[in-house]
Amino acid sequence: MVYCGKPSPACGRCRTRRLKCDQGSPSCTQCMRAQVVCPGYRDPLNWNFRDQSEDVIRKSQQPTRKKRTGATSTSSISNTSTSSVQNVTPLRNSLVYPVQELGKAHIFVNYVTGGPCGGHMSYLLPLVKDTRNSPVLTTALAAVGLAALSNIRLSPRMMLQARKEYTTALSQTNYALRDPVLSKRDDTLAAVVLLGMFEVMTCSDDSFIDRWIQHMDGARNLIEHRGSEQLTRQEGLGLFTNLRAQISIGQIYQEKYSSLAMTQLTEDARQYRDPDDQMIDDISRVVTQLTNFCAALKDGSVTQPSEVIRRTLNLDAELMSILLTAPPSWGYKTVKVPLVDGEPVTRTVWGDSYHVYRNLSVSSVWNNARSARLMMHEMLLDAVKLLENSSPGSSSLHQQQITASQSRQIAHQLVDDICASVPFHLGMGMEDTYDWPSSSQSTGSESYPVASGLGNSDGSFPTTPLPWASMPAFPSAERSSSSETDAAHLGTFLSNTNMMNSETRYASPLPPSFEVSGAGGVALVWPLLIAANSGFASPPLRKWIIGCLEKIGHSMGINQALAMAQLLRDGMDSRAWISPDGSPSQHTTS
Repeated sequence: MVYCGKPSPACGRCRTRRLKCDQGSPSCTQCMRAQVVCPGYRDPLNWNFRDQSEDVIRKSQQPTRKKRTGATSTSSISNTSTSSVQNVTPLRNSLVYPVQELGKAHIFVNYVTGGPCGGHMSYLLPLVKDTRNSPVLTTALAAVGLAALSNIRLSPRMMLQARKEYTTALSQTNYALRDPVLSKRDDTLAAVVLLGMFEVMTCSDDSFIDRWIQHMDGARNLIEHRGSEQLTRQEGLGLFTNLRAQISIGQIYQEKYSSLAMTQLTEDARQYRDPDDQMIDDISRVVTQLTNFCAALKDGSVTQPSEVIRRTLNLDAELMSILLTAPPSWGYKTVKVPLVDGEPVTRTVWGDSYHVYRNLSVSSVWNNARSARLMMHEMLLDAVKLLENSSPGSSSLHQQQITASQSRQIAHQLVDDICASVPFHLGMGMEDTYDWPSSSQSTGSESYPVASGLGNSDGSFPTTPLPWASMPAFPSAERSSSSETDAAHLGTFLSNTNMMNSETRYASPLPPSFEVSGAGGVALVWPLLIAANSGFASPPLRKWIIGCLEKIGHSMGINQALAMAQLLRDGMDSRAWISPDGSPSQHTTS
């Protein structure tokens, strides 16, 4: 008994004529149409198995055929071989991938995993794997990936396909946003993130900021609509964290107040986050205060220079205390660039050292904090300048000059620190053998974030507690304070935090080196623009930053970086609140 597969269930006449039989009873439609008697159907029990014992016995008793020999055999073999050769098609690369899959693969490789430096969109992986999600996410992924590949390969055809995918994703997203259930799903918010990222990839002029801000405003409304429930899921928390940083940049640029809903969500997010990562929300809380302060300067709620000085000092002190108490795993190490005849062996690093971080998330948080502090010190210096002009003969003039000098030193160091993170983000041949400590490793022992440049000036570990415990208490917003008192506080505070600028030397034996990924470029463009557009970047440094932005744009397909480079060439100012006339103030070292 052998299994013969699944035979046709049609009637005998339909099987013979190979017609489609509807297996009707008592007669199928085909037989009724032909006006013939339907022969009926086979017994289902006999369909799959038949007794073939007799056939097997008969075949086994047949004599074996003799092989042909001689010229006939040779000729036959020759003819067969010749025909076989003629019928064989030469092997070639015939694997053809759908172009949409190439785009999605580009995003996963460069932004989700991100190589050894890590990615900043890891929440996309579980969302794409979930088959219950709508197709809008995969369509948006294809659009962004194809846009980046088109920029890298200079392919107009690929860009045309990217815009088709973008149009489809935009239509699908608008449909989802009108649905009360779909609008609260993670895949819908992720699609909104990707649509904003499409603008980052495809912008071609200085109007990119306005289009990007429109997407961020829409994302903010969607986040507020989703409520605190989104923070209970790892994907929702990751989406919120990613978008919150971009929304803050947009609100600072527009000088708009942060909504109460976003402030509350920031407080709620902290309780759902790992204790080692709670400083992300702490820094975001201070950045939100800076956002509201910029809005207050715009609408005239704050006008007195002394009030500007006091509030910027308070914000800077609060942000510094968060950075000083960062867990060891959030530190970074400073690597010296080897010198040959007194000159660095590479020109890809600004200065004589660069920073190495645990991953892109850590470096991005540090750069966001540096960018915020840089804005604070620019506002502080402008306020000090206004006080000097309004009362040139004041007895506090000397203290104001000290305040301004110390603030300039910090601002220059912040610009240098942002530039020192560029090699890590762009993968410029760095080596890292540092074993990042975890919170469990430091439990029960005194630990300091020395890897983040907080050690002693000679690079050794501090043997006494760091002085943040004795940091002066700055006056609150409810209490008044003179500019002289604020300047004194600043001097004490700066002397206590000079270790932030100390340089820690490490012996870095051998590679491996980091790989370049698009995630590193996306996370770097705004800090670079803020650093270059400040009054603390010299013309050579601005030229170097423009070169970095061009590298990001051309090698990673991020057109926003190219647009920013052009803004810097044109000398345009994108942060009008820094100085009253809308142009960046130049703060020279004195």
